[in-house]
Amino acid sequence: ETIDSCCSEDLVTVLEMKVEKKPFKVTDRLRLYRKGIMAATLKELLEKAREKFAIEEWMEVYLVLEEDGTEVDDEEYFQTIEGNTMLMLLLKDDIWSPEGPPYTMREITLDEIQV
Repeated sequence: ETIDSCCSEDLVTVLEMKVEKKPFKVTDRLRLYRKGIMAATLKELLEKAREKFAIEEWMEVYLVLEEDGTEVDDEEYFQTIEGNTMLMLLLKDDIWSPEGPPYTMREITLDEIQV
């Protein structure tokens, strides 16, 4: 038996497995707008959020949990997030804040950051 023949069925099975899309609520960095977005992967959610909020592709963005600022930066963690979770789309230099717009690195000094 060759490697191709023994693995081809397994490959088809893996390719046929589809990750279910889940609903997410995403707010913009200023908390002015909220969008409902269906996505199966972190990459898909980031792409759709960029599109909905008209953020250019060259601008670096990332997602955090809106309630506490936890960064969502890997697929494995993303898959554990429940549907309808509120996320916040931030720009690269933004730092999540509990209310209002995010802080930016230019606005704060290191002594102001409380850990």
